[in-house]
Amino acid sequence: MEPRPWPARQTQISTVVDPFEPLRLAISSALAVRQLPRDERVWLAISGGLDSMALLEAAGTMQGRFGVLHVDHGLHPGSAEIKDFVGAAALRLDLPFEHHTLTGLQDGEARRKHGLEAAARSARYAWMAHTVGKGGAVLTAHHADDQRETRLLHLLRGSRPEAMTAMKPWTEDWGFALGRPFLALPKSALRAALQASGKAWREDPTNLQPDFLRNRIRHELVPLHDSIRPGWESGLKRMGDLASEWRNHAEGLHSSLGTDNNTLPISLLQDAPSPTHFMGIWGQSFGFGAAQAGALVELAQPTTEVGRKRCSDSHCIVRERDALVAHPVAAHKGRDPRSWSPLAGAEHGAISTPDGTLTWWIETPADGFAPDAGDNTADVDMDAVHWPLTLRPWTDGDRMSPLGMKGSQNVSDILTQRKVPASQRQHQWLLLNSAGQPLWLVGHRIDRRAALPLPLDKGQNRRLLRMSWKALR
Repeated sequence: MEPRPWPARQTQISTVVDPFEPLRLAISSALAVRQLPRDERVWLAISGGLDSMALLEAAGTMQGRFGVLHVDHGLHPGSAEIKDFVGAAALRLDLPFEHHTLTGLQDGEARRKHGLEAAARSARYAWMAHTVGKGGAVLTAHHADDQRETRLLHLLRGSRPEAMTAMKPWTEDWGFALGRPFLALPKSALRAALQASGKAWREDPTNLQPDFLRNRIRHELVPLHDSIRPGWESGLKRMGDLASEWRNHAEGLHSSLGTDNNTLPISLLQDAPSPTHFMGIWGQSFGFGAAQAGALVELAQPTTEVGRKRCSDSHCIVRERDALVAHPVAAHKGRDPRSWSPLAGAEHGAISTPDGTLTWWIETPADGFAPDAGDNTADVDMDAVHWPLTLRPWTDGDRMSPLGMKGSQNVSDILTQRKVPASQRQHQWLLLNSAGQPLWLVGHRIDRRAALPLPLDKGQNRRLLRMSWKALR
C-alpha cells in the first residue's frame, strides 16, 4: 500500500506592521543621544495637531516615562476644545497631563515688539521651563518639513550664515533640554502613521492664516519651489550642512575665549573660516544682529583707530590696540555733568559719579609747600578757580595744557599716552571752571594754568583747592 500523502498545510504569515515603529525608533535614538536617566520624566509638548499627536501616540506606549504638556494660546474659539481633546488622549494613554492658558497675547508688549508668533513661542517655552524645572526634558514634534521652512525663513530674513543649520536635535536655549526626535522624518511619515492607526488629530485654524510668514512659506513658497525645481530642498540641506561645519568651528574658537568672552583678541579672527561668520556668533551675546557683523569686522581692521566703537541697545564694542572689548551700555547711565559751588563758608565737600567720588577742600599752604604728585590727587590755585565748577565726562575735541608740557594737547592723546584702555575711556572725567577752562583730567594730568606758582614767596597769601579722586573700578 502506498503511503498516504500528508495533507497540504497552508501557513499564513502575518504582515502586520506597527505604523508607529519608525517614530518610536527616532524617539529612542534621541533619548539615547541625550543619555537621560531611565527614571527621569520626559515631557511631550502636544498642541493637538497632526505632528504632535503622532509624537504622543508613538511615545505613549514606551516605558511609561512620559508626560504631556499643552498650552492653550487662546487665539481662536476652538482652543478650549483642543485642550480637552489632548487631555483625553493623555488619559487614554495613562500619562500625566499639565496644561496652561496664555492671556494677553493679542495686546501684549512682546507682540508689539516682536510679533504675535514670537510672543506666543516665548510665553509657551517660559511656562514649560517653569513646569519642568531646570534639568527637565521636553520633546517636540518638529520634523524635516519644519526644518526646510526654517531655513527658508532665515534666508528671507538675511540671518547669520550659521542660522542655516536651523533647528538642532537638542538645545537648552530655553532653560531646559528641548529635543526634536523627528527632524530626519518628513511630515508624510507622521501623517501615514496616524492614518494607518486610525488616530485622530485637530487642525489649528491659525496654521492657515496668511498673517504669519511661516504659513505663507509653507502654503505658497514651498509649492512654488516644488513646481520650479523638484528636489530643491536637498540643495538647501547641503547649505545647512556646510553652515553646521562653519558653526562648529566658530563655536570652538568662541569657547577658547573662556568665561571672559567680552574681550576678543583680534589675532583670533585669523583662525576663523569666515571673520564675518565668527563675529555674528560673538556679537549676538552683546545684542548685535547678523546685519551688524560686518561693521564689527571693520573695527578689527589694522587701519581702524583705537577707541572707535559700535553700540547695540545693550552693549558697546570698543577697539583696543590688540582686541575688541564689549561693555554694557548701562555704564553710560548717570554720567551727566556735575556742577557745584560751595555754600557760604564751606571749605570742603564731595561730588559723586558712577565712576568714583571726588573729595575737595580749601586750605592755605604753609611755607615750603610741595604739591602732591599722585595721579588721584590735584592741587589747584584758587585764583584759577571760578565757581561754579563743572565735573563731566570728557568728550572728543576737549583740549588742555598739561603741567610740564608746552602748548595744548587733545585729551584723547593724553589718555593714549597713559595707556588707558579704550573700553575705560568713557569712565574718565574732566574738571572745568565757569569759563570752560580745564583744571584737571581727573586721575591723570592737571592743567598748567591751574597750577599753584612755585616756589611760594614768604608771606604770600595764596589759597589752594585740594582734590582727591577715589575710583570705583
